[in-house]
Amino acid sequence: MDEKKTNKKKSGFWREFLCALPFFVAVCLVVLSLPRQTTTFKYQFELGKPWQYDLLTATYDFPIYKSQEEIKAERDEILNRHVPIFDLDDSVKDRILQKIAGTEEEQSVLVNEDTKHVNIQPYRNYLSEELAKIYNAGVMPDDIYEDCVNKKTSYITVTENNLSRNRNLGDVYSLSSAKARLVSELPAQLKADVLAKMNLDKILAVNLKYNNELTTKVKTEDLNNISMTSGMVQSGQRIIDTGEIVTEEKYNILDSMRRESQMQEENTFNRQTTLIAGQILLVVCLFALLYVYLRMFRLAALRNWRYVVMLLSYMVIFLAASNVVSRTGENFYFYAIPYTLLPIIVSIFGENKIDTRTGLFAHIITILIASFQVPMPYTFVLLQISVGMVAINSIKDFSQRSQFVRTAGIITVSYFIMYFGYILIVYNDFSMFEWNHLFALLANGILLMLAYPLIFLTEKLFKFTSNVTLLELTNTNNPVLRELSEKAPGTFQHSMQVSNLAAEVAETIGANPLLTRTGALYHDIGKLGNPAFFTENAKNDNLHANLTPEQNAQQIIKHVTDGVTLAKQHQLPDKIIAFIKTHHGKSVTKYFYNTWMNEHPGETPDLSAFSYPGPNPTTKEQGIVMICDGVEAASRSLPEYTEENIDNLVDKLVNGIIKEHYLDDAPLTLKELTTIKAVLKERLHSIYHTRISYPELKNPPKEESDDNPAESDTEQTNRPETGTDSKTDSQETKNTDK
Repeated sequence: MDEKKTNKKKSGFWREFLCALPFFVAVCLVVLSLPRQTTTFKYQFELGKPWQYDLLTATYDFPIYKSQEEIKAERDEILNRHVPIFDLDDSVKDRILQKIAGTEEEQSVLVNEDTKHVNIQPYRNYLSEELAKIYNAGVMPDDIYEDCVNKKTSYITVTENNLSRNRNLGDVYSLSSAKARLVSELPAQLKADVLAKMNLDKILAVNLKYNNELTTKVKTEDLNNISMTSGMVQSGQRIIDTGEIVTEEKYNILDSMRRESQMQEENTFNRQTTLIAGQILLVVCLFALLYVYLRMFRLAALRNWRYVVMLLSYMVIFLAASNVVSRTGENFYFYAIPYTLLPIIVSIFGENKIDTRTGLFAHIITILIASFQVPMPYTFVLLQISVGMVAINSIKDFSQRSQFVRTAGIITVSYFIMYFGYILIVYNDFSMFEWNHLFALLANGILLMLAYPLIFLTEKLFKFTSNVTLLELTNTNNPVLRELSEKAPGTFQHSMQVSNLAAEVAETIGANPLLTRTGALYHDIGKLGNPAFFTENAKNDNLHANLTPEQNAQQIIKHVTDGVTLAKQHQLPDKIIAFIKTHHGKSVTKYFYNTWMNEHPGETPDLSAFSYPGPNPTTKEQGIVMICDGVEAASRSLPEYTEENIDNLVDKLVNGIIKEHYLDDAPLTLKELTTIKAVLKERLHSIYHTRISYPELKNPPKEESDDNPAESDTEQTNRPETGTDSKTDSQETKNTDK
């Protein structure tokens, strides 16, 4: 006994572990997808618009950073007033003067064919005097001088003997301006044409050489010395209050606070550690809430690994999409993500009917986790949860694919209304609407159309069956049902009757009526293999007459396995195939079993030869179909359709099914079974109601002919409506089997 308890505890532990394992994986994936560079500064603001949060006060000292425009202006100013640095080379002046004052041979640079007969001594004296003045001021290359003029440089720095001093740009010369001065200052007794013919180009040179290395170094130092801040904000200082306009000054302070917050977090290892710990804690808690909810209210769903994996996969996908959007920096992209797809898909594939409760629960948890990444979480949570409720309400009776368009339209309009209302509360002004947010919400509505292919993909990937698919299967033009109506019309009519009864019963006790109706329509398709062996399709020949009881039983039992094979060939969902397997459960074909016992008194039969393969029903819907199948078939054999006979038949059959333990695995309560019996009785009373016979005329008028309409009507009324009284052996076989 102790060993059994231990094994039971171990099996229970492993079952709980396997149920919790997908949640553990989902938590790990979500935590890994969350951004690490989050900031405690969660405010969104724009220049010239009201501050929509509460009073903001500095919690620490931080500098007021200059804007990029201010820094650029200072840099431009430095570059504009930048002073180029030149090195003065005195040796150039001395060399030139020596050439002019030197020997006749040295002076030959001034003499050419045009000036060799001219007395050049006066010119030599003039050039020596003027060039001394020019070179004392300084001469630079023409291109550099022109560049300084274009940049409006007012002065330059000249270094001489390790000493620097500034000179006005107008006081120095370029090579061209030096030549022009020599011409303009020429004395009257000297001739300009003679001076022009001298080889001055061979004499003149620059003595101011541009020092690019030193100039660049000084310029870089000046740029690096630009201050990035323009003041300080003290801890406790009031920054801005609700409704105040974000002026340029306040904008710089708020932006500085945001930048300082980011820099502190990037440089603090402890902050990263606590951030990750907080994310793990919150994500674990929220997913634990989902796990506890499923365990308490949707235990069957929790133990269905396909459903759990589907649910958690969609949650992780939407949270990963939120992380991608958060990295773009465009906050309005969050409103383009169709989060409402999650509750729609989860609800449609619920374990029982449309599970809107689980869909909304998963949606809320996903939105709460996604809000960690949104700059304005309050607005985000308000819009997404509210519209998620609208989405849940719009798919409550989801049964047609055209409803996708209607649902998308309702959700989009709801987004607009909620967003407009929020803007009016915060800003009190229509002009404050953000058009990019409106376009994002419109894109959201368009993306909701993805529900159509996603539902199809989810059905194929996780082998689910949606209400849309079930509704399509109920169409009697479906190839299997059309073939059943043509080759086995009696079975087809029986299946239609069972589906109507079962759907009404399912609706009454809170089961899934659409699933029940669809399963009932297909539960007997295996009879297509040999329709004539079954009472409802038999004509005059009794095919059972020449077979042994075992062979007859196998022919009847065979319609279950044949039905499963046929269903798989037509790719019917597993949920429908389950109805084919369970509509007889592990019951016995009593007619042939009893026949064998009567023919072999005192012998023990092989019970497996007379038993259906099963299994017994495991859901409410399967149990309902088993009951309705037996009741509908047996009701055809009643000799007289009175309320008492119908009530006795229903009580006997349902109590017999319960007594044989065929419904032990189906979650039907005694109260629900009592309700089922009551619904079946009422329904059968309506189907097999008895009509009142019209009184006959004792003394008909003589003028009336033999074609008396009243008499004809009476005959029609008194005619039995249930068929002939005689029944073939095959009919008895079917009724007894049921």
